[in-house]
Amino acid sequence: MIRFQGSMGSAWGLPEYVLDASSARQLAIIILHYNNREYLPACFRSLQAAVQNISHEIWLVDNQSTDGTPDFVRREYPEIRCLVTTRNGGFSYGNNCGLRHIGFGEAHGASPPSFRYVMLLNPDTEVDPDALHKMIRFMDEHPDVGVVGPRLVRPNGELDHGCKRGEPTPETVFYHLVGLSRLFPRSPRFARYTMGAVDEQTTADVDSVSGACQLMRGTALQEVGLMDEESFFMYGEDLDYCLRFRRQGWRVVFLPTACVLHHKGSATRKNSGVMILAFHRAMATFHRKYYARQTPFWINWGIYSAIWALGWVKFGCNLLRPPAKRYVGSARPLSP
Repeated sequence: MIRFQGSMGSAWGLPEYVLDASSARQLAIIILHYNNREYLPACFRSLQAAVQNISHEIWLVDNQSTDGTPDFVRREYPEIRCLVTTRNGGFSYGNNCGLRHIGFGEAHGASPPSFRYVMLLNPDTEVDPDALHKMIRFMDEHPDVGVVGPRLVRPNGELDHGCKRGEPTPETVFYHLVGLSRLFPRSPRFARYTMGAVDEQTTADVDSVSGACQLMRGTALQEVGLMDEESFFMYGEDLDYCLRFRRQGWRVVFLPTACVLHHKGSATRKNSGVMILAFHRAMATFHRKYYARQTPFWINWGIYSAIWALGWVKFGCNLLRPPAKRYVGSARPLSP
């Protein structure tokens, strides 16, 4: 168990009390890492302030990086617990390795959870000093909430729209692809893909929050189980996970008062061509898993054709860009 002691809590304006001080198993933070070592010092510094007065463990799960991260973390940050996977099995696989290691397995609810709350966090994030306190307090006050996601912002101050997403039903995706979501950015119907009707400063129930930073209730996590590592290698797993929480009756909430900086696309941009195809494969997988059975064959054929046609067009366009300008999905490089 690691604790950062001192008076920094009051310096940041954080509560003076210890959250659930009687429990040494309050919060586990799992940081899945792959060749992103340059972002880790800033992420760790931000967490050092954010975990003040919260009993916690921080685990770095290294997904077979080639940049020497495990040795670097063990040498420079001995307070961070390090777990190295046996293979790079993707985002869901890596996070599941961490979840299994701290005591969560397949869906069950017979025994008390090993941690009251579990956070999944990307290494290219920086957590505001009061963000964790706000998220935990909100969960404490709303026992029907299973997942909370903060307001994610890019380094230029723009909202990372992945922090409040709609379920990508065929209708929702169609409105997004044909541009109706851009024509009617606040429409509950046409802009459902980005939850445009939800103001970015308003706390609200959403279909999904971002896997870059999501706080989960331990009892809900026990009930829902692990991520679907068989279906999703990269992308789509957060949408799938939040949908499974909601289908079990748990609320998924966007909490904008908690803020986290996200250097989006820092890892995927290093191999953007492969990641573009993985992104569109995840779209097809999500449709196949949830909608294909109740959708006519000819509509399924059209959906899969559109997904892969769009994917290969984006793949080709990406090759024409300079390496520094290549990106996946909405993770566009920011202008200097």
